[in-house]
Amino acid sequence: MITYKHPIAQTWINDHLDLYNYALALGDTEWQQQILQTLQQFEHHLTRHFEFQLWQMFDSINRNMLKLFQQLKDHKQNSTEEEQLREKVWELKLQRLEIVKLIKANKA
Repeated sequence: MITYKHPIAQTWINDHLDLYNYALALGDTEWQQQILQTLQQFEHHLTRHFEFQLWQMFDSINRNMLKLFQQLKDHKQNSTEEEQLREKVWELKLQRLEIVKLIKANKA
C-alpha cells in the first residue's frame, strides 16, 4: 500500500497542492473545492493511479514476451542465441510475477 511518504504519493500531493494554489490565485473557488475533495480521497485516487501504472507495466512485459516468442518461432537460432532468448523470456516472467504480487497487495 502506498503511504504519504512514498515518492509517488509526495509527487501526487505536491502536484495537487500546486493546482490548488493556482486555482486560489485565479479566484476559482469551485475548482479549489474540487481539488480539496480529490485530496481528501488521496488514498483512493493514488491507489487507482498506481494500479493503472502496474497494469501498463504488465502489458508491456507481455508484449516483449510475445516478441521474443515470435523470434524463437520464426528464426532458426544457434543454441547460444536460443538460450539467450529463453533467458530473456524467463527474466520477463519473473518481472511479471513481481508486478502481479504488487497488484494483489495494492488491492488488499
